[in-house]
Amino acid sequence: MKKMSFIQLKLLVAFVLMLLIPVACEREDEIHCVDTETGILKNLTGLDGCGWIIQLADSTKLEPINLNDFDIELKEDKVVCFRYHERTDLGSYCMVGQIVEIDFIE
Repeated sequence: MKKMSFIQLKLLVAFVLMLLIPVACEREDEIHCVDTETGILKNLTGLDGCGWIIQLADSTKLEPINLNDFDIELKEDKVVCFRYHERTDLGSYCMVGQIVEIDFIE
């Protein structure tokens, strides 16, 4: 059997590593929500009476009344997993979406 040269060995190792890297590393922006909704944080503080909202995949907008009760980083276009319930007893100055109370968010 023919011996591998040092350069061939290095190329083989590099090739194997390149194949394994995508399998071993999970992309940072991938979020896997289990038993929760998935949404995107949007900052509407420039509009009168508005603040942070959550936009769902179907473009539904939710106006959470208690987002500041949770220890999460509020960052534009951040993907979040959350559970909520609608609050039909409250109104909104912002008027861009449903008023909701967040039960869980991460």
